[in-house]
Amino acid sequence: MALAVAGWMLAAWAGLALALFGAFETTDYRRDWSKLTDLAAGTSGESPINQAMLAAQRYWLSATPGDRATVEQRLTAARRAAPDSPALRMLEARWAAHHHKPAEAAVHLAELAAQANWDDAPSRLGLAIDIALQQGRIEDAQKLLTESARQTDWALLAQYALLMDKTGQTELADRAYQDAEDLLSSKAMRDFAWLELQRGYLALSHGDAGAAEAHYRLALRAYSGYWLAADYWGEWLAAQRRYAEAVAVYRQLALCTRKPEFYQSLGDLYQFLGQSEPAKYWHDKALDFYLDATRNGQTQYYHHLAALYANAYLDGTNASAWARLDLEQRPNAVSHDALAWALFRDGQIQAAVAHARAALSYRWEDAHLYGHAGMILLAAGFDAEGRTALERARQINPHYDDFHAHR
Repeated sequence: MALAVAGWMLAAWAGLALALFGAFETTDYRRDWSKLTDLAAGTSGESPINQAMLAAQRYWLSATPGDRATVEQRLTAARRAAPDSPALRMLEARWAAHHHKPAEAAVHLAELAAQANWDDAPSRLGLAIDIALQQGRIEDAQKLLTESARQTDWALLAQYALLMDKTGQTELADRAYQDAEDLLSSKAMRDFAWLELQRGYLALSHGDAGAAEAHYRLALRAYSGYWLAADYWGEWLAAQRRYAEAVAVYRQLALCTRKPEFYQSLGDLYQFLGQSEPAKYWHDKALDFYLDATRNGQTQYYHHLAALYANAYLDGTNASAWARLDLEQRPNAVSHDALAWALFRDGQIQAAVAHARAALSYRWEDAHLYGHAGMILLAAGFDAEGRTALERARQINPHYDDFHAHR
């Protein structure tokens, strides 16, 4: 499949701009979203579980706040109508995992496993791996990803690729993404674009901007109008110091999607450029949304709040509070890193050191994690340990201190 679309690598910038936001109603993304919207409009006679599943399909495509609210409403109705439905149980498990509630997702998955009339092995296995990774159980995730399990499912291969990358096996990771692409049908262009984005991010996170550009351009052309591709492209532009173009991309994303993550990214970019007034405007918009969402149980924003308070507002006290909540739900390397950085901002250096070391103990190969740990350890007077961590950050990605979006 990769060979069939390799010619798109030669697309001109004008074509990419069109793929991002031009001719909006004709893009691949807009066409699929409209199709799902029309289907949803015709489901008044469908069962509540089917309505919930269709709403979820639209949300997995758009990831917008409005579509998320619709899923919540449909799930409530489905729970009343068919609380023991295996399909509902699976959807509930996925929904909990998405909202960074791995323990809750695991309960749903265990109940699903007890129902002999439900057989969706790849999906259940993929969810179990996601839960294990969120909970920092890397070895358990590796055991689940046996060769026989992953060789016929592209999504499992993608999870394997992530594990290979984060355990220091970058070439194996990219090869696994390629193998995943080979398993796709020629019609699965959104899945293909997503895999190309992962390959691009893999390259960029290891300092290879040229390879990242090639993958991102291919993703933009493979599935036009995809907001996620625009997000990765905007980050790449900023990392290449093409700041005006990056700002334009993120402004368009923020205004068109109303996703708070893009408010935060745009604020971060303005802050990176030293433009405090627009940075504060967009950071405040993100903060208002996150706080309101968490009051309604949307716990997936805990880590965003921790980063926003720590980096945008330099408020270590609030950053630590949100980081602790995230760590309670997801005791993994990234959550320990977030709490370490928040405590560092709060002047609690020794506590920050403890969590920085905890983050490093997972051997999770992430340049920013090592970069944070290095600065914290140096500040605490552990010079040799700190320099070693900073050197590891540079080895993973020589450009790790360029602009990057919080994900």
